Amino acid sequence: MCATLPTTQGWAGHDAAPQALQPTPDSWHSVIMPTLPHPHLIILRTAATVVISCIIGQAGWAAAFIGGAGNYFPHHQVGAVVTVVVSILSAMVYLILRRSAGAVNVGLAVVLAVAVVAQYAMGEADMTSLHIFWGVLIVMLGTALTSWTYRHHMPDDAPGR
Repeated sequence: MCATLPTTQGWAGHDAAPQALQPTPDSWHSVIMPTLPHPHLIILRTAATVVISCIIGQAGWAAAFIGGAGNYFPHHQVGAVVTVVVSILSAMVYLILRRSAGAVNVGLAVVLAVAVVAQYAMGEADMTSLHIFWGVLIVMLGTALTSWTYRHHMPDDAPGR
C-alpha cells in the first residue's frame, strides 16, 4: 500500500501547516530573493574552487596509479603542470584583489601556490614519500583557502563597496 501526502490535512487529520504558513496567491510578490555577492567575491570564490578542484583531481590520479588501477601516471604529470599554473594564477588574482580578499585569504593563496610549486619540484626529484605527505598538506591548505574565501565578506574599505 502506497501512502500519499494529503494536500490540506496532515497525518491523523491534523492541519499540515498553520494557516499563516500556507501560501496565498499573493505570497510570491513578497518573496525576497537573495542577492549575488560582490563581483570580487565571485571571482575569488571561482579561483578557490578551480584550485581545489585541480588539487583533488591530482589526488585522484595519484591514488589511481599508486593503487594499480591503470597507467594514470601520465595524467598525474599533466595535471601537475595544470595545477601549478592554476595555483599561480589564483594567487595573482588574490594579490590583485587583495583589498577585497583580506590578508588571511591572500596569505593562504600565496602559501598554497608556493606549496604547489614545491610539490612539483619534489615530484620531479622523485622524492615520493615527501611528495605524498606534502600533497596531504596541500589538500588541507586548499580546503582552508576555499573555506575562508566562501565565508569572507567584503571589507568596508574595499573598492566598489
